[in-house]
Amino acid sequence: MKKLLIFGSIIIVLFIAIALLSNMAQTDEVDGDNPYNKDSLHSDTADLLDDPNYQNNILPEELESEIENEEEVTVYFYSPSCEHCIEATPRLMPIAEDNDVELHQFNLLEFEEGWRSYNIEATPTLVHYENGEEVDRIVGAAPNEEYEAFLETYAAE
Repeated sequence: MKKLLIFGSIIIVLFIAIALLSNMAQTDEVDGDNPYNKDSLHSDTADLLDDPNYQNNILPEELESEIENEEEVTVYFYSPSCEHCIEATPRLMPIAEDNDVELHQFNLLEFEEGWRSYNIEATPTLVHYENGEEVDRIVGAAPNEEYEAFLETYAAE
């Protein structure tokens, strides 16, 4: 009976250690000088820090301020771990640039409250706000033509 308790305790300690190590492996320590103003980032986010397609990030407080000030803003809600986002982003960002659209990127992996705050059901999601209200959105990885039409309609300067 005593041996059984010892082995059981060892197994429990091993499971706890594995869980802690797994959690630590999913985040990377980064210097405070990153677009997310965080000390640690999910490893999928850290992998994108130098990717030119992910350089126009907006923080939750910045987005909230723009919406409250009734500014016109177009936001691309994405997750670096989303396979559809990984496919869509390299298509969408050049379309935005070609149309001279400032397309803000909101990382839902780092700021999970965005799912609830902005009623995001899936990624990627492209949303345009005017006068403090959502005007339209595209949910999912859309064809280039749909992105072009959306940006020309709502966000072209």
